[in-house]
Amino acid sequence: MSQISLCGADTLVRETLEAGANQTKVNTILAPMIRSFTLLVAALREIFDESAYDRFLARSQATSSPTAYNNFLREGEIAKARRPRCC
Repeated sequence: MSQISLCGADTLVRETLEAGANQTKVNTILAPMIRSFTLLVAALREIFDESAYDRFLARSQATSSPTAYNNFLREGEIAKARRPRCC
């Protein structure tokens, strides 16, 4: 923790602790938070088909464009049409 003391001009001065001890505590807290945030972003990218679109672009060796997105949507519709329907 910080210690508060007076400097020569009777003004409060905050002394800082060594960065090593505090940095370890911060890293211990931040690392799981960053992993959780990364997992959340990856899940959202899958839910909203951004990852699937990236895979489509890599597979078709195309760049992102309205035409490429239209081809991606068309491919998805064709795949859905081929699946057997239940009940």
